[in-house]
Amino acid sequence: MTAKEAKIIANWDFNSPECLELFRKAAKESTAEATKSKAAARRVLIKDGIITKSGKLTKNYR
Repeated sequence: MTAKEAKIIANWDFNSPECLELFRKAAKESTAEATKSKAAARRVLIKDGIITKSGKLTKNYR
């Protein structure tokens, strides 16, 4: 989702088809970006705090 397409919803209604569709689209785009290559996957794991820059699991995931 680009900055132009970003939509902020103040009160999430998880039963709303619009919110569900926005989530599905964002999840699909995020997955596609993160699985492009090993390097991309590694960047995502580091950014999310799952692994360290050296490739070891962070404290919360040991």
